[in-house]
Amino acid sequence: MNIVKASAGSGKTFSLAGKYLILLFSRQDRYAYRHILAVTFTNKATDEMKTRIMKELFVLATDPGHSDYIGYFIPGYGSGSDDVDPKDIIRELPGKPGRKITLESLADSAMDMLCNMLHDYSAFAVSTIDRFFQQTLRAFSREIGQFSSYQVELDKDSLVAESVDRVLDALTEEDSILLEWLTGSVMEQIEQGGRYNLERSLVTIAKRLKSDEHRSLVEKFGIDEGKVYSRKNLSKIRAACGRTIRDFEDSVKDSAKALLDLLDSAGVSPSDFNRGFMKALLYYTEPGHGDVIEPPSASFMTKARDHGQWFAKSKEKTYKSAVWPLIESPLEDFCNLFGKDYSIYRTALILKGQLYGLGVSADLYREFNALMKEKNVLSIDDSNTILKDIIDGSDAPFVYEKTGVRYDNFLLDEFQDTSRIQWENFRPLLQNSESQGFDNLIVGDVKQSIYRWRGSDWNLLDTEVRTEFIEAAEKTLDTNYRSCRNIIAFNNAFFPVAASILDRQYGEQSGRSISDIYSDVRQKMPPKPKGEGEIRMMFCDRELEAEKVLSTVNMLRERGVEYEEMAVLVRNNVSGAEIAAYLIDNDVPVLTDDSLKVKSSATVRRLVSLLSYADNPADAVNGFLARSLDISVPGNCHSLPDLCEALLRGLREADPEVFDGEVLYIQSFMDAVQDYVAVNGNGLHEFLSHWAESDPAISSPSSGDSLRIMTIHKSKGLAFRYVIFPYVETVTLFKPDSRWCRPDLSGTPLGDAADGLYDVKLSSKSDMTLFSGDYRKELKMQYVDNINTVYVAFTRAVKGMYLIAEAPSDKFRGSLAGGGDVVFSDFSQILYGFAESVSGHSGEIPSAFDADGHKSPDTDMMPDLPRFEYGKEEDGTSVYYAGSISCGMDKPSNERNAVMKVRTGYPSWPLNPLPDEGGETVAGERGRLKFSTDSADFFSEEGLAGAEASGRLKGIVLHEILSRVESHDDLGDAVRLSVMSGDLDEDGGREAFALLSERIASVESRGWFMRAVADAARTGVPGYAGAACSGDQDAAPVPVRIRREVSLIDTDGSIVRPDRVIEYSDGRVLVIDYKFGHREAGAERKYRRQVARYADIWRRTGHVNVSAVLWYVADGEIIEVV
Repeated sequence: MNIVKASAGSGKTFSLAGKYLILLFSRQDRYAYRHILAVTFTNKATDEMKTRIMKELFVLATDPGHSDYIGYFIPGYGSGSDDVDPKDIIRELPGKPGRKITLESLADSAMDMLCNMLHDYSAFAVSTIDRFFQQTLRAFSREIGQFSSYQVELDKDSLVAESVDRVLDALTEEDSILLEWLTGSVMEQIEQGGRYNLERSLVTIAKRLKSDEHRSLVEKFGIDEGKVYSRKNLSKIRAACGRTIRDFEDSVKDSAKALLDLLDSAGVSPSDFNRGFMKALLYYTEPGHGDVIEPPSASFMTKARDHGQWFAKSKEKTYKSAVWPLIESPLEDFCNLFGKDYSIYRTALILKGQLYGLGVSADLYREFNALMKEKNVLSIDDSNTILKDIIDGSDAPFVYEKTGVRYDNFLLDEFQDTSRIQWENFRPLLQNSESQGFDNLIVGDVKQSIYRWRGSDWNLLDTEVRTEFIEAAEKTLDTNYRSCRNIIAFNNAFFPVAASILDRQYGEQSGRSISDIYSDVRQKMPPKPKGEGEIRMMFCDRELEAEKVLSTVNMLRERGVEYEEMAVLVRNNVSGAEIAAYLIDNDVPVLTDDSLKVKSSATVRRLVSLLSYADNPADAVNGFLARSLDISVPGNCHSLPDLCEALLRGLREADPEVFDGEVLYIQSFMDAVQDYVAVNGNGLHEFLSHWAESDPAISSPSSGDSLRIMTIHKSKGLAFRYVIFPYVETVTLFKPDSRWCRPDLSGTPLGDAADGLYDVKLSSKSDMTLFSGDYRKELKMQYVDNINTVYVAFTRAVKGMYLIAEAPSDKFRGSLAGGGDVVFSDFSQILYGFAESVSGHSGEIPSAFDADGHKSPDTDMMPDLPRFEYGKEEDGTSVYYAGSISCGMDKPSNERNAVMKVRTGYPSWPLNPLPDEGGETVAGERGRLKFSTDSADFFSEEGLAGAEASGRLKGIVLHEILSRVESHDDLGDAVRLSVMSGDLDEDGGREAFALLSERIASVESRGWFMRAVADAARTGVPGYAGAACSGDQDAAPVPVRIRREVSLIDTDGSIVRPDRVIEYSDGRVLVIDYKFGHREAGAERKYRRQVARYADIWRRTGHVNVSAVLWYVADGEIIEVV
């Protein structure tokens, strides 16, 4: 097992591709790729990995001396060979054991491997992790009780919501227990909050119950949900919570009342105490109904425990001696109530608020499972769990036997994003591979783990893999090949400081600190650095940040930077929408995630409105839209897609310019319609409800000079020449969030609840509950999440990074300058302190930023942090800047990506293989794969289809009819055959018969057809009547033989096929070529050369008197060629 820790820009893809090549060539197997599985997390990353591997293999096959991986095959050859690990060197090539590797033999083996992989591409196993698991699970469809045709449902939330609907819809008076339970839930929530939505509440708890987090903890603690969440058990817990709450509230009320009675008996008023602090007791004697009792203030607790602070000096002699002995002990008892007893009380309140929702879990699970069975679908999250159960109970060979493939080597990319259940599914396969001596690779970076919200667990990469595979070799990639010098230096300095601040603010902790996690953050420069690079940090008023983005964009444009070279990264979509709106208003072309949403299309929104009107004709608003567009809803559509297509034709007529500009969105919408109909049927109302909940997007265009705006999460894995990151303050250090928790309730009145899991919103108030340990854990996890988010944002830049943040408050600046303990709430504050320290603007470095080594490089290859200058703009914006950029430097080259000739591997007709200069057999121009672009011929703007939709397609059909006509009498049968085959409908058949009858009659005197057309009624073709031919047949030349569509082979081996060749009794030969379009000068020259060639071939067969004509059938024109 090899573990590679790859910081941003450190050549992770290079390492992955190199490892794949090593595995590919290190076995005496020309098909080794069939037993290597490379896994990553997105389709885009999969495509990039496949492309990189094939590209590098191609370079080895065509020019191995210039391959970046030549050192793996010929040590010492080329640059970079000194860095090759000796154990990775390949000693012999597949199929060539014992032979020394040369450039020629390597190229030959690489080409052989490349051709094998191209011709067996489906076995080239580079896949997303979900795709691999789904392929594996499908092999066990029988074991899991599903039809093999089941579909994977990605939108689990819609299944959950429908399950809740089914639970509520199925309620009857016979379900008295469930009905009573839900009624109790509603009444309790109304009493506490006044407003309550039962369905929304159930959907929320149902989604949380079906989460990976909940499922993982249930398995970890071995919880029997059926028992723990039974309504009987939850009723007991609810009773215990109620008693605990009442007992505590009564104790507090009684204690406060007793203290006030004692004071009254001593003739002392609460107001007589220092600053009247004892008046706080009045609140506890009559707490509001349903109000949560809050603890006394810190000031009250301090004074209550120090009787020296009870009274002012002027009153101390009067009251102290009388009051102190009287209330000292009762007051201490009152204060002690707000210790552990208060934590139990607050915990009981939390538990009680969740019990009703948990009590419906069995009903929700039942309906959810039934729904999946009915729809023949599996939720993608549930499928991971099912697969885990299968793999846990089976050995790897059995899994491989069921799937029909066997993998010996595994390459796992982006491992920091792996969830625990995914790891548990992969671990047995890796263990089997390791036990058989095969090599495997895990690549990741804890610092880039930003997907914990969807289940990723960075602890797997950080510690657990090494624990599981003790002998694993670990390597850290510590050179940044992406960014310029100043950007590398900035990140080398900033993140150790930020990690140290978070550790200090978190306080005492067990396990690895954040500084430990970021111990490998400092990176070296490559031997050939990209350049200097520029950094600007701007601090301004919040409302000026969008303006600063625009001014930065304009500054870069003035320096010659293209829009497509820039990216604006934001923490969330709200910030992105603000920036996008501002830039669009100022004529900056932008591309955003929101602009890629299908619902952003005007045509799609209009179509949905028309569908809504069709569903509800009483809808006045959508009815007005239909009338304003002059579109009527058709009533004869047989399916939902048909209805959509009919309405789309109307929308195109109403606004063709908008329609044509939104084709991608329309296609995506129609795909969504087809997908829905395939699973759920043609219900219009149901589809509209589904559409309201869905939010599909089209794929992002890869080109075009537009500035890209995207979230930091979407930017992961990408690089941009110039990164602008506004609203840095939106990356907060902590935000209250819900987590499943299992509190330690031993020794408390809540012991009955000890076996359950509870969905708790963790915040600073959780310190006052028995969930304080969970809060501390979540606090650290969010610290890591958010510093990782900033790390991903700061490491996307290649040449320029421009950070824009809200200026800190005067209070914060004062505390920072004061040198005491500073409490940070977001990363803009940390960035501001860092900017002050590296610029020296304030004179002194705040103590919080005095991190060891952040200004000095560890090695000669680590860049020095530049000196930052300080400036202030007219609007008060503080600017800290360093470095510069040189535009035009390091422009991307497409040279390595150019299409080149590839050996076909097995030359065969009709590829027409051609030898190149080196004797290799390559596919020539005529043998290359070509894609048909004829699909547009089948649909017209008027909604017609088939031959009626396209003049070109109609000409082909008429051409085929004439190819079947030798004599005039054959026309009726020829037309009837086209009608029967579906090429023409009845009306089209009659039109074709009329046209061709007329044209055949017009050439009757030329003798192109054998004899006059008989009465069409005799042919048995209904509707094709009224022969158009008459005249003197005897005056026409007499054909001896008519050849239709007969192939001729020329001397160069090419095949030609004239439409009609007529041999006459006098020895003449006439070559006729039909054309059904209109005459065009350019095309006609081509047609003349074509038919002249046909005539020339006939002359070479021994015929002397050969002529040729072009016959424009539709126009009735005949052109003599030769």
